[in-house]
Amino acid sequence: MDEKLYIDLSRVYGSLLDSLIEAVMRPPARLYIRVNTLRIQPGELLDRLRRRGLDARQDPYLREALYFPLKRIAENLPLLPGRIVVDRYAAESIMMGANVYAPGVIDAEGFGRGDTVSVIDPWGRVVAHAEAVVGAHEARRLTRGLVAYTSRPLYKAPAIRDLPEYGEGLFYPQGVPSMAAAHILRPMPGEKVIDMNAAPGGKTSHFIEYSGGLAHVFAFERSWAKAARVMETIRRLRIPGPVVMVYDSRYSDRVLVAADKVLIDPPCTGLGVRPKARLTVSWRDAEVAQRYQRQFLEAAARYMPRGSLLLYSTCTLTFIENEVNALHAVGLGFESIEADEAPPYSDKVYYGDLVAYRFNVLGHDTPGHFYALLRRR
Repeated sequence: MDEKLYIDLSRVYGSLLDSLIEAVMRPPARLYIRVNTLRIQPGELLDRLRRRGLDARQDPYLREALYFPLKRIAENLPLLPGRIVVDRYAAESIMMGANVYAPGVIDAEGFGRGDTVSVIDPWGRVVAHAEAVVGAHEARRLTRGLVAYTSRPLYKAPAIRDLPEYGEGLFYPQGVPSMAAAHILRPMPGEKVIDMNAAPGGKTSHFIEYSGGLAHVFAFERSWAKAARVMETIRRLRIPGPVVMVYDSRYSDRVLVAADKVLIDPPCTGLGVRPKARLTVSWRDAEVAQRYQRQFLEAAARYMPRGSLLLYSTCTLTFIENEVNALHAVGLGFESIEADEAPPYSDKVYYGDLVAYRFNVLGHDTPGHFYALLRRR
């Protein structure tokens, strides 16, 4: 991590920063899912999962949140002769028990079908052992499909995407910090709600479920590929669809004239996402992200009427992407307000006239996340 980024993060975390960096390299102790309350009651899904022998539990604060305790089953894994090298995103999932699929494979060598192989991240760390279903030559050529079943990951969690209940659309894999968006913004029946950065559709679908399927939700994404991910989420959950707009929402004021509630959850440096295979973010990355994020805030300021609510959200930890950008919104004609109820597992933070909510990796063992609720003056 370069010096400027270290200084920026130190403004928030001070002497705890080194401990924070260590923590984001590990997953939280709980793997959460959000129950699709338009399809099934949380207690009913909980019973179904337990009947499968899963250690599923109900979160004490969020009715729609269930979780599975995550267990570390190995400190280090030996390097085997056969190996599959995967990208960082695949590695972060595989270390928690996800299987190895072709889109995440960078290279493969030294094994045949049925062999036990090492799964390695781009920096050479063994994140799991897996049983190959194809040989190394075929693994290098595949563009889709299963390459290996993970048999011994660093951490043990249920393969939730393989559960029948996932295919039936009864839940969505989502952390508690991301679930907080609907509870802070509280989309109500009949309200016009805009999600300016919707893919893959987690918060969009939660808005629909929270409102009982009766809010008018508009989901923006700039590319067809990302819009398709939103639509796939909605199809799998089998809930009333939002209006999906394939449009760059930095210019959304050209197609929108009003909204009751708006979520801006823009691309960010993602330092709060856990676990990390490695920290590769630079100060330059944070500066570029900050300027990009401001364009969404500026567009919203041009179409949002007086009294409407804006929720600014990121899954990163930096000061310039979070507090500084929220204060930039205040300068655009918004006022910072408190949520009706502080989201569980978050810390309320103050900076000048700003009040915001941070999900602290160290304090509550959650992913890192930031929210600022703003009202148009």
